[in-house]
Amino acid sequence: MSTFGKCEGGGRRVSPRTAAPLIALITTLNETRSAVVVDVSATGARLRGSNLPPKWADLFIHVEGVVGFGTVQWEEGDERGIAFDVALHPDDEQLLQQKVREMHGLPPEIKAAFDDWTQGVAH
Repeated sequence: MSTFGKCEGGGRRVSPRTAAPLIALITTLNETRSAVVVDVSATGARLRGSNLPPKWADLFIHVEGVVGFGTVQWEEGDERGIAFDVALHPDDEQLLQQKVREMHGLPPEIKAAFDDWTQGVAH
């Protein structure tokens, strides 16, 4: 059996985990793209990424095991506002909001690197 994630002495981590940006998979009829979740509520989400679907596009959004169906309500540069057709369950909303808060605590250079990655300019 693998001992992945464990080390001698009881499996304690030497370093604390660092929060990562919350990544969403956006699926339309034509393609799947990734985006960073900037903000989320029970009724919608604000996403950032390159080549995201245009206003009025229907899509599925997959984030941390939570799946929703929605429509792009607005677009501004590399950001999109998504309105969910059915509100998120309160537990799912709370989970995603906590993950977004953790992401906001990242150092600016890490946020910039993830922005570059989601926009396809990272090497």
